[in-house]
Order: sequence, then C-alpha cells, then structure tokens
Amino acid sequence: MQLTGKNYIAGATSAEGAETFFSVDPRSKQTAEPAFHNATNAEVDRAVEAAVPAFQEMRNYSSSRIADFLDEVAAQIEGIGGILLDTADRETGLGLPRLTGERARTTGQFRAFAALLRDGAYLRPIINSEEPGQPSIRQMQFPVGPVAIFAASNFPFAFAVAGGDTASALAAGCPVVVKAHPGHPATSELFARAFGAAVERQGFPAGTFSMLQGNGHDVGQWLVAHEGIEAVGFTGSLRGGRAIYDAAARRPRPIPVYAEMGSVNPVVITQGALASRADDIADGLVGSITMGTGQFCTNPGFILLQESAASQDFIAAVTAKMQAAPAGVLLNEAIAVGLESAVEQTKANPEISILTGGEAVAESDYFCFSNTVMQTTASAIRADDRLQVEHFGPVTLFVVCDDADDLRATVDALEGNLTSTIHAEAEELDDIGDLLHQLREKAGRVIWNGFPTGVAVVQAMQHGGPYPATTAPGTTSVGMNAIYRFMRPIAFQNVPDPLLPDPLKDGNPLGIMRLVDGVNTVEAL
Repeated sequence: MQLTGKNYIAGATSAEGAETFFSVDPRSKQTAEPAFHNATNAEVDRAVEAAVPAFQEMRNYSSSRIADFLDEVAAQIEGIGGILLDTADRETGLGLPRLTGERARTTGQFRAFAALLRDGAYLRPIINSEEPGQPSIRQMQFPVGPVAIFAASNFPFAFAVAGGDTASALAAGCPVVVKAHPGHPATSELFARAFGAAVERQGFPAGTFSMLQGNGHDVGQWLVAHEGIEAVGFTGSLRGGRAIYDAAARRPRPIPVYAEMGSVNPVVITQGALASRADDIADGLVGSITMGTGQFCTNPGFILLQESAASQDFIAAVTAKMQAAPAGVLLNEAIAVGLESAVEQTKANPEISILTGGEAVAESDYFCFSNTVMQTTASAIRADDRLQVEHFGPVTLFVVCDDADDLRATVDALEGNLTSTIHAEAEELDDIGDLLHQLREKAGRVIWNGFPTGVAVVQAMQHGGPYPATTAPGTTSVGMNAIYRFMRPIAFQNVPDPLLPDPLKDGNPLGIMRLVDGVNTVEAL
C-alpha cells in the first residue's frame, strides 16, 4: 500500500504546501519516506468548507444510517490488515501486541457507538405534556456541526485519527476535520483511506471526513479559527490544549473546546494498606508507572504517604523496582525533549530529592529517559504549584506528609486531575471517608485499591476532570457519554405534532425510550 504524504480533503488528496516533514522510527531515530506535506491555509479552508454542506445533509440522516456508517468504518479499519500495525509500530515503537489490542479497542468504539445509535435513547427525548397554565415542551439532542479533532501522540489508534473523539463526533452526526499528529503521519494516512472508503461505500457526502497533516502550530490554529468549525476535540499537553482553547475564545463567535490535557493522578496509600500488602502495591505501582514507558495521561505521577518507617521502606522498594525495570522507548523526540524539560524544572526545586534516574539516556540509540523516582515534602508541594507539572514518561514523585492533617491539607492544594486513587483497608473505612471525598473534588474518576492506567470504554466511564486536566470537567472523552460534547439540546414549545422530529412525536414512531412527564416509557401519548 503506497503512501503519498498528502492531505486527505473530502475524498481527494492534496499536497499544496512546500513545507514537509518525515515519519521517524523512535527505536532508531531514522526517518522514512515519503515526505508529508504540511497543509496550507487554503487546504484547511477547503476541508472545512466541504464539511459545512456535508453537515446540512448529515443532520437529516436517521440514527440507523449513521450507525451503519460507523460499522463500515470499523470494517474498513480491520480491512487494512497487518500493514496498519506494522506502520504504527515503526512510527511509535509501541509493539505489535499493544497495537493489536488498541486496534480492537478502536474498532470496538465505533461499533459501541453504532449500538448506542440503534437504541435511540441517546437522543434523550423529554416530553412535558401541556397542562393548565403550562405549554407542551419537548426536548432532544441535535448535532452541533463540523468538528475539529486533534489526534494524540500516545494512542495512534484509539485517540488519534480514528480515535474516540472522531467516533463520538461522527456518531453525533457531525462531519470531522482531523489534524493528524506528526508523530505518526503514515499511520494517519492509512486511517484516512479507511474513512474515505467508508464514506464512499455508505454514500455519505465527501465532506464527512478530512485529514490534515502538519508538524507545526499553523494548521491547528487555522482550523480552530475557521468560522465553519463548531466545536473542537483535543487530547494532548496543557500547553497545546490551552493554546487551542484561547484561539477558540478569540473568535468573533467563540466555540467550545473539549481539551484533555494530562494529569499527575494522585495516589494516596494509607499505613494500613502498607502494613497489609506493601509488596503487592509496589509491584502494581511500578507496573502502572512504566506501562507504555509512562506515556499515559493517567500515569500515577504523585504518591502521597504519611511519614513512617513503613513508608520509607515502601519508597525504597519502589525505587529498587524502578531501577531494575528496563528503560523503554519514548514515542518521539518532542516527548523526549518535553519530559527532560519538565523533570529539570522539578529538580530545580531544592526540596526535591532524586532517588533514581532523573535524566535522559543520552547514549541510547532510541528516544529514552531513565525510570525516575523523586521525593519531596508536603510543605514543598503546597509552596510551589510548579511541582504539580505532569512528567509524561516513566516518572513519579513521592510526597511525604507529616501526619493525616498534613496529608489532607496537601490534597486540598492539588489542582484538577483526571483520576485520584486511594489504597486502604476495610478497617480504615470510618477514617478514610472524608479523604475520599476530598479527592473526589480533585478528579473525574476515583479509584479504590487499584491503579489509574487503563480506561474502560463503557457507559459509566468519566475521563475528564477539573482544570487543568480538562477545559470541560462536565464531559468525558471516553465512553458513550462522549457523544454529548458534540450535541446540544433543543426544546420545542407547542409545536404541532407533524412538525416535530420523530423522537418527540406523540406516537413515538421509533419506539425509543422517552422521559414523559417524569416517567421513562416507550408508550405512545
């Protein structure tokens, strides 16, 4: 399957930009042909201008038709076969076992959204019947319009061109224009071909999907500023997400940005848990920190303990296990440079102790950073919020607190996170409840006696959290509720039945679940 290095715009390839970049193998730091062309402003315009009329058509499609399209996308992705896995492995160094699982997750997301659409209840139809002195009001969800998606670096399948943001936006009935990540441009081009085939086979408008390449900031800024874009989905760094958020806010007509920007994911370990199962927790913690070379937004980067001999023994055990674990491959040079900069910033604080690692592995043939354990005090964390920076790699920071009050004061000082975790024993439940609720206020997902890496794609999942973890803590980027980022409620007051959308008509022709006068029912009125 010959790669072109071109952008994919509404069913056609385009390479108008003079600036190019190359795919890089992180295991060897070697580049590979072809050259990929940065999209021009004109190409961005064409992609969005094709998405606008596509939305005018798609907004009238039935849920079942969109569901068929999502199933087709999944089938087309699977149809690429082993070349997709091999290409992504060459560009990311993640390994075929990991990528095989991620492909299954990616196609599974599309099929899960298809099932959601066929059920119909996702439209959230609500009917309040007319009563004396009160009009009839009926509400349901509608797609917002063309969506800009920014692919992430660390999940080349599940959070990239064909990731959850794209799947949920298309499921909502919104065309997408995807800004591919420069860390895996060849993989992105293969996905674009799968979407193009699905669009053609299902008879969808060509502007349903476009994919733009670029290794700088211009393409993303042009895309967000385009008046035809109605919402943005982003997964990446705080710096990148904030730049996109600010650009969207500067528009004459601002639009929502759903940015997931990373997290330190605090983990609290009680003395009771250490007394009961310190070795097991240490093994699980090291496995979580080093999984994927630490390049997960849910990497446990902050470990809070009360001062004790048991805590110091635990820190020593984790440090030894981190030293013994092999140093992994980082995804690309940008991540390697960013990680080194973040660790250097943290090391500059005189209250930080480096227990192991703390530097890039300079002699390595691949992008590599040493497995790193640092330690500091609770008072240092409260005095310097720069210590709460995400270290996107195999790095964690132990925060040793004087006592329970000191620990709770430190939790109060934490910024927003995607997750928070407690390891505790059953006999500590009476004492731990207040702390759990403190942590609840700092994160979108609270974990009990587990580890935050691994995000299940299920209905109840909440992958989001207070700023700076995300720009929209009331939403999730994983799970079926991700669809509501790209929909909005519209209420109809006293509108005649023939003019209402089918989900709100008296007869309920779709036979879907509706909330009628406070009661969930599929019955007609």
